[in-house]
Amino acid sequence: MVPAPPATPTFLRLRRGGPATLAAQLVEQLRSAVLEGVLQPEHLLPSSRELARQLGVSRNTAVAAYEALAADGTIVMRPRRAPVVAHVPARGGQGGGRAQAAAPPPRTSKSARRLAAVVPADKLDALLGSRARSRPFGVGLPDLELLPWRVLERCVARRFRSMSAADALHADPRGALPLRRAVLHHAAVARGVRATVDQVFITEGSQAALDLCCRALLDPGDAAWVEDPGPLALRAAVRMAGARLVPIPVDEDGLHVQAGARRAPRAKVVFVSPASAFPTGARLTLLRRIELMAWASKAGAVVVEVDYEGELRFDGTPLPSLLALDMEGVKDRVIHVGTFSRSLFPGLRLGFMIVPPAMVRAVAQLRAASTRSPPYLLQAAVADFIDEGHFARHLRKLKQATRRRRDLLLGELASLLSAGVRVRAPAGGAVLTLELPAGVDDVGLVQALAARGVDALALSRSTAVRRGTSTPGLILGFGAHSDAALREAARTLAGVVTEAVGETEAVGEGSRRE
Repeated sequence: MVPAPPATPTFLRLRRGGPATLAAQLVEQLRSAVLEGVLQPEHLLPSSRELARQLGVSRNTAVAAYEALAADGTIVMRPRRAPVVAHVPARGGQGGGRAQAAAPPPRTSKSARRLAAVVPADKLDALLGSRARSRPFGVGLPDLELLPWRVLERCVARRFRSMSAADALHADPRGALPLRRAVLHHAAVARGVRATVDQVFITEGSQAALDLCCRALLDPGDAAWVEDPGPLALRAAVRMAGARLVPIPVDEDGLHVQAGARRAPRAKVVFVSPASAFPTGARLTLLRRIELMAWASKAGAVVVEVDYEGELRFDGTPLPSLLALDMEGVKDRVIHVGTFSRSLFPGLRLGFMIVPPAMVRAVAQLRAASTRSPPYLLQAAVADFIDEGHFARHLRKLKQATRRRRDLLLGELASLLSAGVRVRAPAGGAVLTLELPAGVDDVGLVQALAARGVDALALSRSTAVRRGTSTPGLILGFGAHSDAALREAARTLAGVVTEAVGETEAVGEGSRRE
């Protein structure tokens, strides 16, 4: 008597017309049954012909599914015999028995865990949720309405049409030569930078450049000066390198060099924004620049000049780069970092760094072993955009619009806010700060404003001083928003701030009476 062929598993349910093919569905369902212990090792499966007949599909479908399962070791195919389930450990134990104890979750690196203290959870949630938006008073957002999109589009199209095989195979870790030349020329004219094109690296924005600086310069435990207050993203990059953050106060004259020399006299790296410190807008005076470079030369430290919005200076010409300073050793100790995110748009993901000649090979080796450079086509198009004068014209328009919006916002806030709130008017850039009375919860204020459609950053989160002892405040961006949007947002902000200040004063008065 001929034995009956193995029956097709009853749990198989194929959906015709769905996004997955019938063969793919068979593979997924049979593999899951094996991993879950529904089908045990040595379980006999029907032949491909019998499986196809019982499910009402073509034999090719059944054969394709079995071949895929055999390829990854889920089943064993045998000549002229029906396939069997391989010896694959089932999830939760064999045969549907008691599940094994759950393993602990994977442990991340120390550097990744350190970031939890630097990057606020709400900021990370916004990034993961793709909630990027342009709302008053968002920080780091340019005015996209001013950008000559059609001109940039023509630059991209022209470069695409003229790309050669060499361009398509571009692999220089420093970036595309046309953009490196354009960046160097612009930096030389606008900021007095003195360097060669071999020293220029194109990066995926300024943050990628800062990360590269940290990996090239810092070992775990090394001390690094950072401006206080200062940008969280920079602190995150330093923490990722395992270095020791040394916050150095920023006053009206910029980074306090003498304070840094007292706190960490052997620091290996200094991160500074001489043209416009974030968020105060303070510029590093000539005396402080000389002090900084003299200390760096004596200590053997490298100075990383971070230039976020240095070109948006309202009075006079932009301040020169440290690389324009006529002091011995400057060209050997300064790395200049710039970005197009604030002047063009963040999604462009283009920045640059100019490194000392002695560091070119080391940085190139690091770059070759990591992310290389942004797409050649985009780099070449932006190079044309700069070389043909479009970028310079765009910067002039951007500076005029940003200054006008600064003045408008300052006027609105002066008429709406009480005397207890100090507004720091920047001499450049697209950010201003409000200093609030002691005791005001600026983090809570940011959350209250967000619920009303207005964005801001808490000043207390940008300083290393322990919360409760630092001056609370708000960081407001104004460069990307229309006059009407700024006026409306200023009224909303004034209402929320006035209420918060009033509640704080009432609590303080009650405490004094007690």
